[in-house]
Amino acid sequence: MSARHPPPPHHPHQYPPPPPSTTSPSPSSSSSSNHHPHTLPHHMQNISPSDLQFLRQTQRSLGISPATSSPSSSNAGGLSLDSNALTALSMHFDGLMAAITARVQALSEQTRTSTQATHRRSSHVVDRATVEIETLKDILRQCDELETEFLKIKRLGEMVKGFRKRVETLEKKMGR
Repeated sequence: MSARHPPPPHHPHQYPPPPPSTTSPSPSSSSSSNHHPHTLPHHMQNISPSDLQFLRQTQRSLGISPATSSPSSSNAGGLSLDSNALTALSMHFDGLMAAITARVQALSEQTRTSTQATHRRSSHVVDRATVEIETLKDILRQCDELETEFLKIKRLGEMVKGFRKRVETLEKKMGR
């Protein structure tokens, strides 16, 4: 089964306006059964050519063609408009919409699962980082305490030197 992709969506203002009518419509020309096979009924004139082509291709893939439609059905430019053809087309598009909806739901579930897994992993990383930060803060606090102790030792060393000098000075004064 080959994958068919619908044409990009069109906005109503992008469609070309219907051609102006140069003659007044006669009652016999308003009937859709009297249309030329390539002339679209008034209600289909706002459908883009690419959308019409897509509808024709879809009907052909479903085995529906204007030749297989009932003789009383209307035909618009190679597009079968009888109730059976439209019902088959509707069922096809309903199935397509159901498949798209299921795929969107599956992707949403995968996205939710992936997001939750990523959140759990990132939460664990944050928790480990928090523990490491607290450990580093404790080490820094201990380093600060050691630095304070080294400053005290240095100060005591300076005091001892000062006492030695005084003792030496006193010994010199007494020993003379």
